[in-house]
Amino acid sequence: MLLRALLATTAVVVGGADLVQAQSNVIAGRDLRLETANTISRYRRTGTFPNGVQAIGIRTTCCNPGVGAIPFQAAMQATHGFIHYLVARESGGRMVQISNYAWIKHTFGSNNDPGACGACPTGTTTSFVEPGCSDTYLASQSVDHFNLGPPSELDPWLGNWNPICSYFDRGNPEVGVAQQCDGTRSLTQAQATVLNQQIGLTMRVHDDDLNVPGAAFSYQAGYLVPGEADALRGDNIGSRAFTANWNIGTGQWTLADSGGFQTGSILQRWTGATLTSNGNGNDDGRYYVAVKVTGPTNGLYHYEYAVHNRDNGRGAGSLRIPVCSGARVLNLGFRDVDRNAVTDWSVAVAGNEIVFQTTALNPNPLRWNSIYNFWFDSDAAPVAGSVAMDQFAFGPGAMIVTVPTTTPSGVYNQHLGAGCGAPLAPILFATGTPDRALLGNATFALQSRQNPAGAIGALYLATASGTTPLGGGCTAYTANVATLLGPVVTTADGTGAATVPLAIPNDPALEGVDLDFQWLAVQTGGALLGVFNASNGLRVRVGNLIAGCP
Repeated sequence: MLLRALLATTAVVVGGADLVQAQSNVIAGRDLRLETANTISRYRRTGTFPNGVQAIGIRTTCCNPGVGAIPFQAAMQATHGFIHYLVARESGGRMVQISNYAWIKHTFGSNNDPGACGACPTGTTTSFVEPGCSDTYLASQSVDHFNLGPPSELDPWLGNWNPICSYFDRGNPEVGVAQQCDGTRSLTQAQATVLNQQIGLTMRVHDDDLNVPGAAFSYQAGYLVPGEADALRGDNIGSRAFTANWNIGTGQWTLADSGGFQTGSILQRWTGATLTSNGNGNDDGRYYVAVKVTGPTNGLYHYEYAVHNRDNGRGAGSLRIPVCSGARVLNLGFRDVDRNAVTDWSVAVAGNEIVFQTTALNPNPLRWNSIYNFWFDSDAAPVAGSVAMDQFAFGPGAMIVTVPTTTPSGVYNQHLGAGCGAPLAPILFATGTPDRALLGNATFALQSRQNPAGAIGALYLATASGTTPLGGGCTAYTANVATLLGPVVTTADGTGAATVPLAIPNDPALEGVDLDFQWLAVQTGGALLGVFNASNGLRVRVGNLIAGCP
């Protein structure tokens, strides 16, 4: 063989959290379920297509499978439920939130209809969702400003809201200072009627986020009620797919439900992604982390992460992803929901971590009912690991929440340094199924790209690790050029790709062996002596027991 010739954890950690302590305000038997969300509808609109924006409403039905009545008392009473919404798009291998950080719906009563949670008793009041009963809010009610309030006023973990000095107390426009914190509702129906003529504070989606050919769209709705335990909240949120088509005749979007309702985070709809979650013990709410890894392409994997803050009140100020020290990390990116580049998170590779974080001057934490996106390329392969989120605000519980997921923590083919070339340096990377030098891997090979079509090249194997300057900006990835073994000569195809099969025998003697390779291609006017171009150095780590990081 040519080689002979050449020679999970799923454990969850919440740093410092007291897992014995109970959630502080749990009410025994309290359990609310989102029975369904449907009938996505567009309402008020501003701007000219394709640069306009429209208000979006969603119909929701909840029911009570618990043993106690759940108060849905109208503001200014604090004891009621809260409905939240978002809209997402999947396109180009990424799933993103395309709605704004929308205001939330305060519930103001229950019809107590028969539903999916059991037998609904007769003679119920309208101030509570009784056990076994259902209640529906129409899509039009989700855009009615009379009961919309800012999400920042709600503690999403406890479900607590203080009406004193709230938006409802102050009114819009605000009443005099003396009346802004008196506990009397100042937001009147007349004020809401004026606001309802505008998009105002409703959930909104821009034309350019809907006008994406081939995209898949979905929406999510959810309920929060005070006192419901985290273990019972998984069915409080759910999603449904929809279609979006611009109607030239009406000058409006036609939105239509498609497919069935699905309980849980909307991120589970992301094709090919893996979804995991964790919360801050019993002290704050839950994050969902979805990850999708594609590749490798030319030796690089593409990583896409989407993080959904379901109900964590302190919010996330950073996302820290472990990566092998020395692994290449390229093409990093970030997306939030505010369409303002000034508030984008910074990103840096620091030691063995990729750190995305909000800035001190323009803080923009991942707040509850939001999804942020993070992506990059790396030659580190995907393995089981955990990501860490630093809580943005101080409060009870740990400062760090970790979520088990997939991380770039397996470097089995190590990039030793850059190549040289004119006009382009060749690249050298591993291929095969898998592209890892496992013992007995007959498909393993090395491939070089960015060569001239038909170029003659040679693959060299070094026996003494190190580097030797060659001049012209070129480096030999060996301690002594004279110790290079080889070469293995081959010819690039019409695309400039040259592949050298390197089947790995099932030989225990090769376990743990490192082999350093480099590709040298003939190129008129090349960087080395005007005759050659040299690839990057590549260390192949052979064996089945190789640890993830070098």
